[in-house]
Amino acid sequence: MGELLTTAEAAHRLGVKVATLYAYVSRGQLLSHAATDGRGSRFDAAEVDALAGRGRSGRRPVGAVETVRSALTSIDGDRLRYRGHDAVELSRGHSFEAVARLLWSGTATPGPFAADAELSRQARVVLDALPAGCRLPDRLRVAVSVVGALGGALGGALSSPEVVLGSVLGALAPGPSVGEGLAAAAGAPGVRLDAPLVLLADHGLAVSTVAARVAASARAPLTSVLSAALGAADGSLHAGAVSGAHRFLADALGGSLVVEPGVRPPGFGHVVHATSDPRAEELLATVLTTPPASPVAEVLPPVLERVVRVHGAGAFPNVDLGLAAFTHAHGLPGEVGELLFEVARCAGWMAHALEEYAAPALRFRVRGLHGE
Repeated sequence: MGELLTTAEAAHRLGVKVATLYAYVSRGQLLSHAATDGRGSRFDAAEVDALAGRGRSGRRPVGAVETVRSALTSIDGDRLRYRGHDAVELSRGHSFEAVARLLWSGTATPGPFAADAELSRQARVVLDALPAGCRLPDRLRVAVSVVGALGGALGGALSSPEVVLGSVLGALAPGPSVGEGLAAAAGAPGVRLDAPLVLLADHGLAVSTVAARVAASARAPLTSVLSAALGAADGSLHAGAVSGAHRFLADALGGSLVVEPGVRPPGFGHVVHATSDPRAEELLATVLTTPPASPVAEVLPPVLERVVRVHGAGAFPNVDLGLAAFTHAHGLPGEVGELLFEVARCAGWMAHALEEYAAPALRFRVRGLHGE
């Protein structure tokens, strides 16, 4: 046995209270040893470091996880980076495909995604049978599920994130590129969509990304990882918030804008970004500066000023408002903003899944307390 720590030292090194330290002991995650002088317990420093995720192997024990280490996305202040590259700068000069590959492999290689053409064709048959009023984000969910269900039967190589996403989009929005296919599916051929797709490709451990990593920790295949993440993203407080922001701007365009104290409108403020959301700033700048000026470009400045005046500087526009303004500027419904959010985030979700496949299996387990 190497270096021994006192109870206080072990708790400090783990960053927990003494009671939590002994909870680890009771669950068998850490061994305690009687002190030679009979006073209290001692803990092996190497075991404590391993539990904290700082051990020589770098592996965390199976069980409750409090911190996830990732090399993918960092948010430093209000700056967003993918593998060290500024996301805003990437959105100005790279295709979505290149940035997706950057997240998956570390290299921003351009070019169309590979896809299983037969798998896409058969999945498209299912999509074509859906009612005409089925929303685009729901069609995406069906496409993912069908590709996953048919992949095994058709012998598709669905271990590759590129083939998974390429096959799904080949059914939902076929085109020479992801952006062109989605623009055509949304009824706006010619609209360039790479910038919003790149800006939304990942955002750290958002709730949908946690869902993706939990599924991947159980070694679910990539299509099931996407289904888990899409389920979490479907909420009105996640990807669905884009449609709320879209309605808010529609009210502003219709002259019925209401901004009340105590009720922050959708599309403003953020739980991670402190003073600004660079993704929103980039999208809004595009809307405000791209000729010809759209009606939403004319109402944006007074709307932003009014919201900040009523709710303070913390009510800065977030990416939901940026996407809502972008879709309004091109005459697109709110569901297209949701679709762009979710298709873009498929790249990040699968990148996180690839990381999770290399981590200890089943490492996510929330500790529950019995009682009402």
